[in-house]
Amino acid sequence: MKENSAASHSSRQVGKCSADEVYLKILNCIGPVAGILVAVVPVAFALIPPPAQQLPIEAHLPMPARKIELEVARTPEQVAAGLRSRSSLPLDRGMLFVVSKPKPVKLWMKDVLVPLDIIFIRSGTVTSLVKNAPPCPRWKSCPIYDSVKPVSYVLELPAGSANRLGIQPGRKLDVKFTKARKRSCYEASRCALAASYTPLR
Repeated sequence: MKENSAASHSSRQVGKCSADEVYLKILNCIGPVAGILVAVVPVAFALIPPPAQQLPIEAHLPMPARKIELEVARTPEQVAAGLRSRSSLPLDRGMLFVVSKPKPVKLWMKDVLVPLDIIFIRSGTVTSLVKNAPPCPRWKSCPIYDSVKPVSYVLELPAGSANRLGIQPGRKLDVKFTKARKRSCYEASRCALAASYTPLR
């Protein structure tokens, strides 16, 4: 009776060892794969471009040939996003970056997919510009463009705009900001209704 119990106990130990060995083998197989996934996933996320922002048209630049409509970036988040991830930019569109206090600024073309003309402005006058700044994918090292002098605005237009519109250092640019339009009672009521209604997604 005792011998049978010992044999049974020994059998359970052998079974347990076998299970442990199988578990270790599985870990040995999965471990490297998990390590690769942990290493690769952050890299994959780093290669995903950020979403493109679309800001309202709040200013325009009147030119002899055409009027350039401008999105206006004011907040740090809007300025940081800029024109990143835009696949195209019409000839009559651009983005105006507002500098809170006149100062030298530096910027780059990280994640920007289209070439741009970068125009630095102080008190309505072009201080300097960069023509045809090339796109810079996020996996490359991007050059930094320096205004050198203090500026109050930075204007980004499709590449070739400076030559086409005759924009050069010393040129006056009269940017017109759009005045806020008062909403009608009907529009206000619609906005209030929309604010109180949360659609299912």
